[in-house]
Amino acid sequence: VTGQEEFQLRKNQNPCAMLTKYCQDVAGRAGMDFRLVFDQIYDTVVSQLIKLWDSLKAHRELKVDESFFVRCEPVAMETVVEARLRAETQKIVAASSMRRQKTLLGLLKKAVEQRDPAALREFNTQRPLYRLTDLERFELYRRAIVLLPSNAFMIDQFGLALMSVGRGDLASLLFENAVKRGVWGDVMQRPVSKYVKEIRALPWHDPTEYPFIADLEGRSGVIRSEFDTARERHPDLFTEEQENLHQGGNWTELRLKSSGNGWLASTNAHFPKTVAFLRGMEQEFTSIKFSSILPGTHIRPHTGPTNERLRVHLTLRHRGGARIRVNDTWHTWPEGKAIIFDDSWEHEVLNEGDHERTVLILDIWHPELPEDQRIVH
Repeated sequence: VTGQEEFQLRKNQNPCAMLTKYCQDVAGRAGMDFRLVFDQIYDTVVSQLIKLWDSLKAHRELKVDESFFVRCEPVAMETVVEARLRAETQKIVAASSMRRQKTLLGLLKKAVEQRDPAALREFNTQRPLYRLTDLERFELYRRAIVLLPSNAFMIDQFGLALMSVGRGDLASLLFENAVKRGVWGDVMQRPVSKYVKEIRALPWHDPTEYPFIADLEGRSGVIRSEFDTARERHPDLFTEEQENLHQGGNWTELRLKSSGNGWLASTNAHFPKTVAFLRGMEQEFTSIKFSSILPGTHIRPHTGPTNERLRVHLTLRHRGGARIRVNDTWHTWPEGKAIIFDDSWEHEVLNEGDHERTVLILDIWHPELPEDQRIVH
């Protein structure tokens, strides 16, 4: 390790155990506090090792586990996981759970070790279909982080999994280390697909700075009327959220325009006035969908895929009681009005009221993103 030539990582050894022993020896010789020495050396070791992770085949050559990425703090969730699984599931369900985790982890290993992009695509396809529980997600991503320690998605998912099982303290350590390694610029802004460092990082944006918002708000009544009619006549068009991001209540969506696939004829036919209005606007929208949450719904903390975009919520129905946090600031939804935020920042939603909250979600390009980089994936 550059700057710490006396420290060596050895095959088939746990790097945290070796690092702890080395720092204890240094602290003892220098008469310094162990934690001070460890904190100074840890970031250097992690940064250098992860840069060489693939070439060293570290996940196979070292006895490394998830604690290496949270300042070597013991995660020690196995006994908790086992106890809760016994309490919450039957043996057959637990066996099925293990098969799901094994399948997904096998796809990740194939993607990493064989450089197989098809396996990674299959992982991304299968992952939401399994609708993993909190415990399953924790078990999956604590292993996945060892395979792909520089992958923003894996870091974020492991952090969220830690939060879901009550270890937010370790999630903070994980995110802090990722920021020090240059994965992101802020522990609360964690785009999981693409991060553009050069554009302004602002969680909330002022709607008055975007001229199209006034036109959008002026048509909220027409859009709400078409939404109500479509939901009454064709409730099958609305689907439940697929990523297992919410607890309690219910969260349904209907997409009008998909990023990558464009306008969707199957749903557009039921919203002729809304679609005609939106397609006629000068403002470009990369994705458009309706989103409704019932009372008791908690959309847990999560982040969006990229900071290249901003997200607009046009409030169609809200009688109070629901709120949204982006970064560390909470806002609500005034009916008929729009809010704008950067969803690459950590955000969550609570509906503690007695009525549903319905919004039309529209994604736009971040105004500082150069035109030649505005590529819809």
